[in-house]
Amino acid sequence: MVDIIGKYRDGGINYTFRYASREDKKRIIEFYESMDNESIYFRFLSFFKDFSSHVEKIFSEKNKYGFAVIGEDEKGNIAALGENFSYSLESAELAFIVSPNHRRRGLGSIVAAFLILGSYARGIKIMEAYFHAENSPAYKIGLKMGLNMDFEEDVYHGKAPLEKIYKIALNALREKNVELYMNIK
Repeated sequence: MVDIIGKYRDGGINYTFRYASREDKKRIIEFYESMDNESIYFRFLSFFKDFSSHVEKIFSEKNKYGFAVIGEDEKGNIAALGENFSYSLESAELAFIVSPNHRRRGLGSIVAAFLILGSYARGIKIMEAYFHAENSPAYKIGLKMGLNMDFEEDVYHGKAPLEKIYKIALNALREKNVELYMNIK
């Protein structure tokens, strides 16, 4: 059984959001392989191609408090993916990517919000994100979620205490009329 954490409807398309499991590894790799070069560059800040080892890191013991969120369309295709890497309770890195076919629907904001809420629920203290300077949609999502964004070379680095931003994330989901299926404090 899949534990759905949220449902959303936009433009006649129904989306479900859930935490990824080890059984999703192959699908996540295939999702990354289907992305265009610019999307991969913006997501990884390089022309990264070793998706197998990357996905293994999501589910590794070292990523003790980390997790991934999958947003699927009604056909079961991954439309958005968010990843949280956290090796301690001190901080976690927020990263996400949306399929070009599903952009401009709010899925990046929804995935980011679920990553923030899940991190807060796990007791993580600080959320961080790194966005390429030309990735204005991700930058705007970072600002919307309450991250303090600083420019460092070609990258925006966002950072904020989860204690301060989890309510922003929760409100962002409510504003989008996302049906929540997770317990939130």
